[in-house]
Amino acid sequence: MKLRKAIPKLRFERRRLYAQSKLVEPRLAREYRERAEAIGAVLRYIKRNRKEKQHD
Repeated sequence: MKLRKAIPKLRFERRRLYAQSKLVEPRLAREYRERAEAIGAVLRYIKRNRKEKQHD
């Protein structure tokens, strides 16, 4: 899958997990939030590396 298509899907999944974390029991909420944070970290990594490659 190309990054152009993967990034919007990852963003949607991150938002979905954050929203679900507010609706479920605390034990599951923490798991959903951690997963959303991990997806956010991946998106930041991709964004940073794409910018660095453009400057090369």
